[in-house]
Order: sequence, then C-alpha cells, then structure tokens
Amino acid sequence: MVVIRAAILGLFTSATVLCAAATMAADPAGMATTSEDFIKGLSLAPASAAPAVESAPLRTRGLSLGTGDVAPQPTPVSVPAAPPAPPPSTPSPAAAQRPSVNFQVEFERNSATLSPKARKILDQLGRALTAPELAGFRFELAGHTDVTGSTEHNLTLSKRRAASVRDYLTTTFQIPSRTLTTAGYGSQRLLDPVNRTSGVNRRVEITNLGS
Repeated sequence: MVVIRAAILGLFTSATVLCAAATMAADPAGMATTSEDFIKGLSLAPASAAPAVESAPLRTRGLSLGTGDVAPQPTPVSVPAAPPAPPPSTPSPAAAQRPSVNFQVEFERNSATLSPKARKILDQLGRALTAPELAGFRFELAGHTDVTGSTEHNLTLSKRRAASVRDYLTTTFQIPSRTLTTAGYGSQRLLDPVNRTSGVNRRVEITNLGS
C-alpha cells in the first residue's frame, strides 16, 4: 500500500511540474500580452477619502449662586461643522508605488527595428493607453537587455529601442509624445538575474508616472 501511494504521488508531482513548465513557455515571466493586461497592470487605485466626522453640539451647564432659583436650562452652543473632506485624488508617484508592466518586444538583431510580432503587442499597448481607464496619465518606456555584449552597447541599444516603441505609439495611436518618456537601462536591471542571458531580460517596461 505504501509503495502504491508513493507511485501515485510521484505521478501527480511530475504532472504538476510539466503543467507549470508549459505555462511559463506560453507566457514567460507572466508578461503582459493583451490590452486588458496593460490596463489592469497600469491602473492607479484612487486614494480613499477620510470619513467625515460630525461634531456634536456643545452644551453649557447651568450654575446656581444659592438664591434658591432654579438653574436655567442648558443652552446649546453651535459649533461650526468641519469642512468636507476633499474628493479622492490620484496618488502622487512619491506617495504610492508606481505600477509597471513588463512585456516582450521583438526587434531585428542588434537593432531598434520593430518586428511584425512586436507591432502586434504594441497595438495592444496602444489600445490600452487610449482607453478611458488610463487617460490623463504619463508613462515611462524603459528598454532592457541581457548581459550579451558590452555594457555601453547594451545601454545605447536599450535607449534606441525604447524610443522606437514610443515613436510607434505616437504615430499609430496619436498619443501625445509629452505623455511618453523613454529610458534605457541596458543590463542593469535584469528580470532574471540567475539566468543572465535569458530572453525574459530582453524586454520593455512601461511605468505609470501619475498625472
């Protein structure tokens, strides 16, 4: 009985590992692939408004000076109500962690030219950035590489690729260029530092900078 249970457990574990591997292959590092992914990942939650506190009217206590007269009834004293709390506002980048989304953009080898597959993912991003949920925000597009090549070359290439993504979005979706800033970090911010040449490190990251 113990041997049978061990065999069943081994089969279940193997099946679980195979399913996880297939999921990672289809969606490496859980990167965004649809406009819904981008909207969900880049949306800022509004700051919750503090509950309004109503002030109770103060009452004065009657005072008798020993004349035998009945003390007068307490007289309510009106106290101005506190001003209403301001409406919820979008948290500033300093007050809240900036939401960001990683996604893979394929370029031609050693260049900033977008591949047909890259244009498809950027079309999804463009639809998200023009959706009402993300209207009025500014974003940073950051290019990243793996460790293949020199540090200087990777840094320059990542900046050129981030600019290429911005140019595609502003041209195709008429997104104002002032709302999209670019940066390149080369191999300085690896998504998978254990596998330094992994394809998940070659990516573009978009961050919501607030309004």
